[in-house]
Amino acid sequence: MEPAMSPALPKAPAHSQFSRPSSSLIGRLLLTAMNQGHQPLHAWGLKRLVLRPSDRVLDVGCGGGAAIKRILRETRREVAGVDHSPAAVDTALRANRAAAASGRLRVVEASVEDLPFRDGFFDAVTAFETTYFWPDIAAGMAEIRRVLPPGGRLLIANEYATRSDAGHWADRLEMTIPDGDHLAGMARQVGFSQVDWDHHPRRSWLRLVAIA
Repeated sequence: MEPAMSPALPKAPAHSQFSRPSSSLIGRLLLTAMNQGHQPLHAWGLKRLVLRPSDRVLDVGCGGGAAIKRILRETRREVAGVDHSPAAVDTALRANRAAAASGRLRVVEASVEDLPFRDGFFDAVTAFETTYFWPDIAAGMAEIRRVLPPGGRLLIANEYATRSDAGHWADRLEMTIPDGDHLAGMARQVGFSQVDWDHHPRRSWLRLVAIA
């Protein structure tokens, strides 16, 4: 039985240092803090995804590139990142300079709703701490579904599983925070055939894996 869908979610704001870090000192410091602070979430999320050495992987909303660094260690194939912040693209490339120089890594400025890759190109797509700020989460999921082949996997990992978990930050940053049932419902609506999600046993984290 499909979970009941909650009311339509508001669209996230187009600009803020959290949703789109700039090249200012504050933006650069925020990207550095993201690289350090999100590493436990990256490890927890990827543990469920179980990347294979043969997987091509895309990290959506790649921020400062810390998740990419971990992904590069788990696969031997091409890895890509996208972010709509030019400062994030630059930071992610510098954080993974050797992989970028070898041609194994490509990081580009792009929106999740318009990914510059052909249909079915990636075996797995990851999204860490980024769905809060997507203009339209369902549209982003649909575009991710397009770049995955049948059997391809999407991982979403967020530190906040519900709006109440985020406390005052939800309103202060105008974050869109659907719960696990809502995220799973959207994934099914855009064509993912198998969707599962869970919570961290001791934290407010949410992890969703969807199979195309």
